[in-house]
Amino acid sequence: SVSGHSVFALLNNTMFSGVSLLYQHQGFSVSDHSVLRVVGNSGSVRYAIYNDELWTVQLSSWLDWRDNNVGVGAMFYDGASAFLSIDSGSAVTLTGCKMGSTGLSEPFLPQAEAGYRFVAGCLTVAGREVTTAAELELNSITNVTKVAACGECTKDGDCFAPLTTAVIDRKCQCAAGGHGDVCVPAPVPAGPPPPPPPPPPSTPPPPPVGECISDMVYPEVVQAVGSGLSWLCYRNVTFSGSGMSLTVRIGAMTGDVANVTFDGCTWRDGALLLVLGNAYAAVGSLNIVVTGNTFRD
Repeated sequence: SVSGHSVFALLNNTMFSGVSLLYQHQGFSVSDHSVLRVVGNSGSVRYAIYNDELWTVQLSSWLDWRDNNVGVGAMFYDGASAFLSIDSGSAVTLTGCKMGSTGLSEPFLPQAEAGYRFVAGCLTVAGREVTTAAELELNSITNVTKVAACGECTKDGDCFAPLTTAVIDRKCQCAAGGHGDVCVPAPVPAGPPPPPPPPPPSTPPPPPVGECISDMVYPEVVQAVGSGLSWLCYRNVTFSGSGMSLTVRIGAMTGDVANVTFDGCTWRDGALLLVLGNAYAAVGSLNIVVTGNTFRD
């Protein structure tokens, strides 16, 4: 459970396989000005949230489920019983999520105390947008107090309301004690910045006339070669990967005689060889030899 002005946040994680993004075997409560955030997560999982006991949100707390994507999976595990209980001072947000189904056969929020806030909407279920209260109810999402429009930012739906003074230019304005972009009651470390992307692999320069690029594994790149050249030769070179595409621009080659040779090369795992001609090529004559190559996916 999360209580006493605390924050539990699962933000922007990716899970490639498994049962769920969050697995809760026993009852769970968020209470006493606390926040549970499950935001921006994705994965090929059966459920986003797996729980077989009631979740309770009480004493000015917030349960924030936004922008999660489980593809064809279900958003919730269907325990064939009520999923959530909320008291009069607390809030739940369920917006921007994509799923194969909600996974619910019983109402998500069957009952609640007067004064609660449940903001839901802008969901995608089995490829269809769910944007109205009637559509939400058809998917067992009931007792919504505000249907959220896609792209909007509101104090109740996008911020921790007890520590938010206003929303200005789609940004939560925090009161004293509010932290971060949604004014939660405790600072949540942002963590180190993501590592910079690796530099693009370097490609060997065109070979001198009479020589070949040979006996190597070619970097997985999209590359066009031949412009301004009269000679290209690749011998015993392995080209691999779906991101590997080598285009030989025959029409951009020059010289009295243009020679292109691929000798004993291997093309695998989706690598492509494209030979691009031109009726107005500036070459006198053209020799293309592709010999002893192996092509396999």
